[in-house]
Amino acid sequence: MKILSNWRFVRLWETQVERELHRKYSLRTHGILIGSFTLLLMWGVSALQMHLLHVDSLAVRYFLTLGVGYLGYLLVLRWWAKRLVEKRGLDLDVDAPDVEFGGGRGGGSHGHTSLGEAPGDGGGGSGSGSGLSDIASGALDVAGGADEGAVVVIPVIAIFLVCAAILFGAGSLVLLYFSWDALLAVAIEIAFSYVSARAAVRVAREGWLMAAVRLTWKPLLGAVICAVALGALLDHFMPQVNSLPEAVRALMKKQH
Repeated sequence: MKILSNWRFVRLWETQVERELHRKYSLRTHGILIGSFTLLLMWGVSALQMHLLHVDSLAVRYFLTLGVGYLGYLLVLRWWAKRLVEKRGLDLDVDAPDVEFGGGRGGGSHGHTSLGEAPGDGGGGSGSGSGLSDIASGALDVAGGADEGAVVVIPVIAIFLVCAAILFGAGSLVLLYFSWDALLAVAIEIAFSYVSARAAVRVAREGWLMAAVRLTWKPLLGAVICAVALGALLDHFMPQVNSLPEAVRALMKKQH
């Protein structure tokens, strides 16, 4: 019962701090500012690779840009959340009991439920292998009998994949850098560290870094996959271009 009451105190304290942050600040506006800064940072890193480092592969350039941008995002997020907490007017004084017990944090107020794994196939067997062989051989027969007109489909598919990668990659970046959920979670973790330093509160927490990564790793993974796939497609089908705007202009010229 004591452990349950202690956890209840921690959750009530988190709710109090969350309401205080929402009342004093427009977290959506702060998220937009942080996301805009991160995009500017990524633009600068990409331009540096293209003009000074002469990185020709778009896939490598996009991968490095997203990596540096994410590291910069985490640092700015930590600094920004600390400023929100330390700014005067935010009441963090609590009458904290002596709380001391182990175990990881069971998920913050903004934790996301992990997606369940899709059930796998019941079993392969020789029948499945034979079916796959028939499909593969049929596909090879169709490809071998295709005339020259069917080759036109390949650039169309490439353009479709490029557009899909741009769409889903941009959506992942917006979800990653312009959301205020990570900012709120990091601010709560930093505020708790201040409270635990002043009061006798010793609870195992995940920390600001794990809280930020927990809320951002999925959109980051989606953005990396889309960006690398986009760069690889452009490197393969349009090796003469050095950037995405050049690829778009080249595609527009081909249409006309």
